[in-house]
Amino acid sequence: MSQPFSARAMLLAALALVVSIVVGAPHSALVVITIVTLVVMVSLLAQASLRKLLLRSLVVLPIAGGMALFAPLRFLGRTAEAVGSAVAPEIAGAAGLAETVQSTGMLGSLANAYLAGAPLMVQMILTSWLCVLVLLTLATVCPVSDLLFALEQLRLPRALTMLLGFIHRYVDLLRSELSSLSRAMVLRAPTLSRRRQVLLYGNLAGSLVIRTQDRAERVSAAMLARGFTGVLPRRHQQRLVVADITLLVIAVVFSLAITWV
Repeated sequence: MSQPFSARAMLLAALALVVSIVVGAPHSALVVITIVTLVVMVSLLAQASLRKLLLRSLVVLPIAGGMALFAPLRFLGRTAEAVGSAVAPEIAGAAGLAETVQSTGMLGSLANAYLAGAPLMVQMILTSWLCVLVLLTLATVCPVSDLLFALEQLRLPRALTMLLGFIHRYVDLLRSELSSLSRAMVLRAPTLSRRRQVLLYGNLAGSLVIRTQDRAERVSAAMLARGFTGVLPRRHQQRLVVADITLLVIAVVFSLAITWV
């Protein structure tokens, strides 16, 4: 996988795009198509798997959808005119649709609220998905080590970047330890009921903490033996080239267009 731009330029461009997506919501279909096209172009330039990227971005849909279910409740008990004046022009058109519900009582008010808030729900889900898509593209195109170094160049505390680097380095180790503990439990008690397995998960968590602490002590001793002084070696700071500056200018202009148009 090739990296067409520096990590610092891509990080700044992604942050500008995410802020504009959040601030500029709700978005038209043209804006959504343009953002997706930009993500596709960057993925193709970096020779990343576009199919895997899109599939990973769909993970946010259940979470965003669950949160969006509560958004129409803000319209509960309001009239169609009040709903129309409380939402954006793109969403206000749904207020007329709420008038078609010929019912009374709590169920009728709830139906009116969800009919009026349906476009808002769609915009919330769409905004969350676009932000996750942009950030996943950044994480796919840029190696984690380059992103951490870019954060350090942007004056993020070095202790925080070092902690993030250790977490990324040893998350696979934690996963393998948990997998071995679960496999040992299944082999030692193949006929154990689901209820007993759930109760044993607490013991597994305690064992995992103990084994993790033991491994951390061994890693710390190994690092100190190799001359670690508490500060990881730093790379030479890379300057922004013409391609990086071009990317930042395009990202800023596009972000302003999304926000104000």
